[in-house]
Amino acid sequence: MKLRTVIYTLLLATLCMGCGGRISMRQLEQLEARMNDVPDSVLAVLTAADMPRWGERRALYALLTVQAQDKSYIDVADDSLISVATRYYDRKGLPLRRLQAFYYHGRVYANAGHRHEAMAAYSHAKDFVPEVDAPYPVGLLYYQLGACYGNNFDFPQGHFYMEKALECYELAGKERLQYVVKATIGQSYLNLNRFEEAETILNEVLEWGKKSNDTYVISRALNLLLRLHDATGDIEALDSLFESYPLDIFRQNQATYHAAVAHYHALKGDITVAEEALSRAWAASKKSNDTIFLYQKSYLIYKTVGRTDKALSHHEWLLAFQDSIARVNLQQPLMAIQLDHYQNRLEMEELRNLNYRYLMAVAALIIFIVAIALWALYRERFRRKDELNRQYMDAANQLSRTLYSKDEELCRVTDALQRQTADTESMQQRIVSLFREQYRVLDELCVAYYENTFDKKKQENIFGKVSDTIRTFASEEGYAKLESVVNDCRGEVMALLRREFPAFKETDFRLLCYFCAELSVQSISLLTDNTPEKLWVYKGRLIKRIKSSDAPSKDIILAQIPQRKR
Repeated sequence: MKLRTVIYTLLLATLCMGCGGRISMRQLEQLEARMNDVPDSVLAVLTAADMPRWGERRALYALLTVQAQDKSYIDVADDSLISVATRYYDRKGLPLRRLQAFYYHGRVYANAGHRHEAMAAYSHAKDFVPEVDAPYPVGLLYYQLGACYGNNFDFPQGHFYMEKALECYELAGKERLQYVVKATIGQSYLNLNRFEEAETILNEVLEWGKKSNDTYVISRALNLLLRLHDATGDIEALDSLFESYPLDIFRQNQATYHAAVAHYHALKGDITVAEEALSRAWAASKKSNDTIFLYQKSYLIYKTVGRTDKALSHHEWLLAFQDSIARVNLQQPLMAIQLDHYQNRLEMEELRNLNYRYLMAVAALIIFIVAIALWALYRERFRRKDELNRQYMDAANQLSRTLYSKDEELCRVTDALQRQTADTESMQQRIVSLFREQYRVLDELCVAYYENTFDKKKQENIFGKVSDTIRTFASEEGYAKLESVVNDCRGEVMALLRREFPAFKETDFRLLCYFCAELSVQSISLLTDNTPEKLWVYKGRLIKRIKSSDAPSKDIILAQIPQRKR
């Protein structure tokens, strides 16, 4: 066991060196797993690390720190740290951690002397018991609940929770804790005047303490047996205890011990020794409960020896003390404590519901704003799309009008090198003839598009058909025919360009061909998928390259390319 503790300590020391001030969730979970074995080493690691700033990591750090302090016998009375854990685990988290958070909050309240708050915290922790499959921490909780009920003189309820704590410790295999709880169960039997059952279980605890050489368990059992035999007036049993065990073993509460000795001698008729022991008991008393006990014991002792005057005096003092102090404890309104607890829980639930309503309102507002933003965004996108479609259709309509106008124009003679014969059609007429069918379709589609202004679905379909028709103009086959017409009508200008400017790209030749065919810049924009502004810049660069070249036919070529904007 010691070797395993040393190994755990070394491992945790290594973990501490790796923290570097910050501690991860994985490291906290490793510390949580080692808590019951080496709580002092866990506390050292947590103390060396910085407290996380938010989330469950912060809550778990706070919980483990307070837990390690409690298991290292450091009585913490300030609840600022454990409150970090309870605030988080009150709303969410693993059931075991939620139970432990409120359990250790109760421990901190108990250390500070706030019994009401401790009971409320333990009661809250009990709400998570059905979800927890870990008997040891549940046993700790039941033990503290039993102690709280016992301190508030609700002995039956205290006994009930101690029995449940014993069941949990048996399931967890915690042998020593089983006998510590059995000693407390013996005390509850004693408080309930079930003396035979108390004697049986306390003797069992005493035997285990001797066998295990556990001085705490032995002392606890002996002090309770002393109270038991004192309450029953069993002189022989008291003789056996005083002869068999030294005073040191009864150090747990010297006031109780000396009062029992005083009663023992009073039962034997030795009033002088009884009064001496009673004086020692009063000198050893420290708490109000001791005062109540000694007043009652003094009354019993003087009544036993026939000193009725002193017995009456101590009885009156006992009543007076009860009126001023003890009655507050004896009449502790446990039900009122529970009522306050559940009232506080109700108020917390109302506050939580209010927060939820506030969060829902904020969420609804955010959703509304996001919906408005999305609506505006999509509306703008549709508007832009409609605008682009309109521009595209306007350009297509322009191309249609260009082709139509060329059908009625006469061929314009632009160069002496252009071949002209009586039976040769003008270039414009040949271009119109070449694309007459596409023009007809395009014209019909453009008319249909503008006639269906309010039917967006039909306009989308027409737009697709227009796009297909435009692609026919720009297809390889359509372009090849157009270039043939331009060559025929403009002195083989495209043939000259391809022969004398082999470095030009195909897109360069196409652009110059479209300009030589005297198509409008809007039409060329559709065919090349470029803006008119870019087309003029592009054309200017090509003409500049032709002018600066050493090509023998550059002047002839430049003469065939229209210079004015259309």
